[in-house]
Amino acid sequence: MKICVLNLSGNVGKSTLAVHLLAAYSPGSRILSVESINASAANDMQGLDVEELGASRFKDIFRELMQSENIVLDVGASNVSMFMTEMKRFKSAVGEFDLVLVPTVPAAKQQLDTIATIDWLHELGLDSRKVRVVFNQYAGDTQDPVEIVYSQVLGYATADGRGKAVYEPHAVIDRNEVFELAKEAGQVVRELAANTADWKAARGEAKRAGDMAALERAMTGQMTHDLAVTAHENLMRVYALLFGEQSANDVAPASPGRKRA
Repeated sequence: MKICVLNLSGNVGKSTLAVHLLAAYSPGSRILSVESINASAANDMQGLDVEELGASRFKDIFRELMQSENIVLDVGASNVSMFMTEMKRFKSAVGEFDLVLVPTVPAAKQQLDTIATIDWLHELGLDSRKVRVVFNQYAGDTQDPVEIVYSQVLGYATADGRGKAVYEPHAVIDRNEVFELAKEAGQVVRELAANTADWKAARGEAKRAGDMAALERAMTGQMTHDLAVTAHENLMRVYALLFGEQSANDVAPASPGRKRA
């Protein structure tokens, strides 16, 4: 598939989705980072096929789109304005995308920018069925439901945004510190969750040896693994929601359903 992840706003988790949700569960897909200022976070991940091109080289980006069958475009905030301008000039480029993900987060500014992004995609003529909102960084321990936390976007969905994107069933990705830990480890969350290390045995060995540094590593490793398993189950549910249960089952064991997603 040809998938684009973009938002007019920064700090909504575009690269997180490109790396940990899309590329990680779609073997053989490439990430094309449309960025010219900040290095792509995907560069630090082992085993991912990543290329960086600034929006000023849109013709090259368009060529990549036309030639590739499995590609993820991660459009950085520093390049999104120029990318949008070029998309208006090369009008057929929009028809290359199978799906455009627009991640949003609880912050008010980012929700407003999400609305502006959806409006822009609609004006561009993109089929609304191809535009999918992903509700990112949801605090799982909050007492507020998704409808309250993302009230600006979901209020827009029932009014001016009706028929411009797909909002439901809600694709929700919980806030989880494992995404930062994964960056430090250079591994996608799926790989961290698959780690079969016996952390309990490692703790026992470290205690017997009086090696406090090894004990700390073992305890940190065990907690990181737990967080990764939780995030992996969440990502699998969202992936299945976006691409179908069979697609999810092709890359990992199925997970129990989730009320919100």
